[in-house]
Amino acid sequence: MQITGTFLDEISHDIPHQNWSEIEWEQDFQYMKTAGIDTVIMIRSGYRKFITYPSKYLLSKGCYQPPVDLVDMFLRLADKYGMQFYFGLYDSGEYWDTGEMQHEINHNKYIIDEVWQQYGHHKSFKGWYLSMEISRKTKGAANAFYTLGKQCKEVSGGLHTFISPWIDGKKL
Repeated sequence: MQITGTFLDEISHDIPHQNWSEIEWEQDFQYMKTAGIDTVIMIRSGYRKFITYPSKYLLSKGCYQPPVDLVDMFLRLADKYGMQFYFGLYDSGEYWDTGEMQHEINHNKYIIDEVWQQYGHHKSFKGWYLSMEISRKTKGAANAFYTLGKQCKEVSGGLHTFISPWIDGKKL
């Protein structure tokens, strides 16, 4: 079985984030292309205060200024190597604390518009990844996925949108 897509885990709470320069990322894209990868999915555009691009909205909410615009870099590299790029939405972490998904709608409604306006011109930008993982305790998940997915499609002219396959820590 040929694997043709992979996730870019650019920002995390369990590994050092943003620890590669563009040289290392480009080498990784070259290796992926050689291995037959044609699709890259950025897992999330931010987690809590750490973000992957200089979002005016998120910076105004107290997020840290990223040292480099990873979204721009990933899109440029995906363009260069003829790959498809899927943008992972922002994870505020608030729903992990409260169980309420409305927080994710409140933040991402701005992120979606901001990102499409800033990066939608890239030929590699092929869609969206609704990265929120849920459990049976999560309130409002169906509404959040519907609302955010609908906005992603409307803003981008119907580009593909998909959700995380993880529920209760298990892959579906």
